[in-house]
Amino acid sequence: MAQIPFPKLPCAKLGIVNNKSGTYYYVQTYTHHYDKEKKRSVRDSQKTIGTVIGGDKYGVIKFKQFFLDEHPELNNFVTYWTHNGFDFKLADEEEFSAFIATPLEKKIAGASWALQSLMAQTGIGDALRDTFSSYKRHLKLASLAIYMVIKKTNAMHYYEPFSKITYLPWSRPMNDGQITRLFQSITPDEVMRFFNALNRGYYNNYGDDFYKKVFVALDSTSISTHSHELALSEYGLNKDGDDIPQINYMLVCDEALGLPIYAKPYKGNVVDVSTVENLLSELKLMLAHVNPSEPFSPDLIFVTDRGYDSEDNLQQFLKHGYGFVMRSALRSAWVKDLLEENYAALMDDNSLDSYTSQHMFSSLAEYNYDDYPVDGKYKSNNSKSKIYVHLYYNEQIRTNNRSVIKANTANARDEYNSLVKKLYEENEVVTAEMLSKINIKNKQSFIDRYCVLDANGYAKISTDLIDKRVRFDGIMVLLSNVISDSKLAYFAYQRRRTVETNFQFFKSNLNFNRVYSSSDSAFQGKFLCQLIASSLMMILNTRIKEYEKSPLAFKDKIKLSDKSLSRILDELNTIMLTSYKGGYYFDVISGKYATLFKALDIPIPEAKHKYDADKDDFISDEDLIAEYENEDIKNILGEEL
Repeated sequence: MAQIPFPKLPCAKLGIVNNKSGTYYYVQTYTHHYDKEKKRSVRDSQKTIGTVIGGDKYGVIKFKQFFLDEHPELNNFVTYWTHNGFDFKLADEEEFSAFIATPLEKKIAGASWALQSLMAQTGIGDALRDTFSSYKRHLKLASLAIYMVIKKTNAMHYYEPFSKITYLPWSRPMNDGQITRLFQSITPDEVMRFFNALNRGYYNNYGDDFYKKVFVALDSTSISTHSHELALSEYGLNKDGDDIPQINYMLVCDEALGLPIYAKPYKGNVVDVSTVENLLSELKLMLAHVNPSEPFSPDLIFVTDRGYDSEDNLQQFLKHGYGFVMRSALRSAWVKDLLEENYAALMDDNSLDSYTSQHMFSSLAEYNYDDYPVDGKYKSNNSKSKIYVHLYYNEQIRTNNRSVIKANTANARDEYNSLVKKLYEENEVVTAEMLSKINIKNKQSFIDRYCVLDANGYAKISTDLIDKRVRFDGIMVLLSNVISDSKLAYFAYQRRRTVETNFQFFKSNLNFNRVYSSSDSAFQGKFLCQLIASSLMMILNTRIKEYEKSPLAFKDKIKLSDKSLSRILDELNTIMLTSYKGGYYFDVISGKYATLFKALDIPIPEAKHKYDADKDDFISDEDLIAEYENEDIKNILGEEL
């Protein structure tokens, strides 16, 4: 018995005619559009395609020939008009059987599934829902962040075709205009509330321990822009060397997992050292009510590089009650004095730590600061705090630097002395004035700084001058008000690379080195999506590193360090999702693909099928749409719409 599908006909309605000869009903197809001014659907045109036989409202339809020519499949059916519209019955049930055509849709899904699962695991999905649930903006923002990660771009004009072939939280495509309006709807207040919701999620998921002496890395980077319409765009110390305006981005993230705590953009002409005061005030506002039941005061320890070293920042951290591990730029006289006092002890062979290959020595200083400073008045410095000054010396760094300086100086010396020799060969008398005019291009500084001249004007390398130059090479000084152990402070500082890696993902791996936003109104929303995208990459990178340290990596016989994170996501993106009327299923996931999900600590996606036993059929198209757009997201992002 042959199987044929039920016909698919356009939208239709029933019309009625009353005249002297009686009443009859006719069937019309129509087209319509949404009128923005009237805020309702408006009919465009209509066409009569047939009449209901017998003069009754419901019954068999007699189609006009032109419509039968357009839909020849109707010749195999008797078509009825019912209160639900068209209904079909086979004209010859012995020869044919009918079925409802169930379209299959295939989408790329592996990497998107992993990123959606990661948002659910870290609480980013919940924070998006709690803050941007109106008009399903949370699903749209999550989809844009996933697009940025997979396509490695923040240029939005590729999103629409991408969304048509990729499994996303928001399954409907968005064009450039819709994306711009979405970004414009995001306010600075909502961004602040997003971070509050994110930290509230950390508190609920990890408890008090997450905020008990947790090390957070603080750093900033600059993003160049050609736009002249952005209020934050200013010329500054461009870290990429671009001679164009820039916007600075600041990030505070947990060192252990890479979880974002807070982030903000600020003017491009503001230097790092000037940002701490505002940051700490904003953090106080953002972290307020993280624990609704009682006042919340997280015990954060900020880990910073030399760019944040200043007396003002030291006092700000102390005033706000935060801990810090700050690398000193040796600007402060009291730090230089302590280094000089303990220089010999640091250089002593007994200060060498065998595990880190670093010389380590710590000293304790009493630091005076003003707990309640007043603008325009001198600091009282009546409050006191203990500051641990941790000194580190890497002998290899100094040896390498000294070797390079000595080699370059020797090269310059030989060239200089050859000119002196030539001067003596060409002149019977060589005066001091003649010798003073000798200058070797690009190398004279080595003669001036590291050589002495003998009685005849020949240059000789001075060991004392080179030693003086490299005296502080290889030395690092860390200041902390809470960490007394020099090794613990050292490891805390080394782990701050999480924030540097995040910026590397932000600028290089995801190609966010340009803003690609021409208006302030859209900038906040785009910044938020970029932050989420780079944070997801950072967290995945951290998980891969932890996996490779584990016995599982050896057992699984896979070395992920040979692959970039983008390559891993590209491989996952070969996994397809097939959706149909009754649900969806993924490609078979085994072998290296199953190992990749394991390494990322992401659950392997499972199929989902819906079947209505009472109706002995699959769910309706309307239910399928709701299932595909809503239930899937509930499972992945942990929400109920």
